[in-house]
Order: sequence, then C-alpha cells, then structure tokens
Amino acid sequence: MRESAWIEVREMTWSQRLMNLAVLAFFIVLCMGGGGLMGAITVNDFGDESEWYSNLTKPDWNPPSAVFGPVWSLLYLLMAGAAFFVWRETGFCKQPLPLVVFFIQLALNFAWVLIFGKAHDLLGGAIEILVLWMAIVATMVLFFRVKKWTALPLFPYLCWVTFATCLSWKIWDLNKDNPNI
Repeated sequence: MRESAWIEVREMTWSQRLMNLAVLAFFIVLCMGGGGLMGAITVNDFGDESEWYSNLTKPDWNPPSAVFGPVWSLLYLLMAGAAFFVWRETGFCKQPLPLVVFFIQLALNFAWVLIFGKAHDLLGGAIEILVLWMAIVATMVLFFRVKKWTALPLFPYLCWVTFATCLSWKIWDLNKDNPNI
C-alpha cells in the first residue's frame, strides 16, 4: 500500500473505519454469498453428479467440474475488492454509475447460472453470457475512469468469462440437435 494510503487510514475516525469494514463486508457477502447461493440452487444441475450436465456433449477443453468452485471463489473475491475500492473513491451517491453497472453485471452473472444450469437453456445461456461479457467490459471501463488500477482485479474475471463464453457457445453447438437436452 502507498504511504499516503497508510496515512489516510491512520487519519480515519473509528466510525469511518467501521463504515469501510461494513462496506467491504457487504461487497464480499454480496459477491461470494450470491455465488454460493447460485451454487446451492443449481447443485444438482452441474458437475459429474448431474445427469443432465453429464449427458451434454462437451469439448475436450471443458475443464473438470472441480475447477469451477475455486476459480469462482477467487473471482468473486477479486470483484468484491474492486467494487470496494471504487466505493472508497466515489461512495454510492457521488458517482453512482460505476457501481450501478457493477451490480447489473453481477446480476447477469448470477442469471447465467439459472438460465444455463437450472433452466437447461443452452442457447439462452450462450446469448446471456455475451451480454454479461459486455457488462463486464463496461464495468471495467467505468472502474478505470474512477481510478485506473481498480479495473485490474476484474481482468481475470473477464478472461474467465471470455473462456466461459466460448465454452457455452461450443456446448450449445454440440448439443443443439440433441432432442434429449
């Protein structure tokens, strides 16, 4: 952390420190808790134990099911941190657009799990994840405008969703003519 950031923290009142901790906790609970909730809702719809998911034809480059939980946990933590640091610069009211777009992309993130996994709508999921990708890019641009480095924690997320977008479209393509899916 920069020395000026340490000075800033030392000069905060206890109520300001508590507010910072509360907002950080809010973003962590929102991102990680929301991701965990989506995982709990769709626990029987993804992975090796899901008959539907197991019966999908997937490309050779589809990651093992065990990879998704740790990757998403890290990405949600990075997202929460990025949003917190934008909040530190703008608050919720001073410059609301970056965080509004962040919340929209997070809702789209959670929606993909329900569309693809719960509703088993491969085409809908593939279309939705393109919209999610655009929302992530918009979030990164807006975060960058607030403070350049706040967009950096979202870069691994964009990379993973780029991969997931390709994977979603490939899974749809491989299964579009399968009447049992």
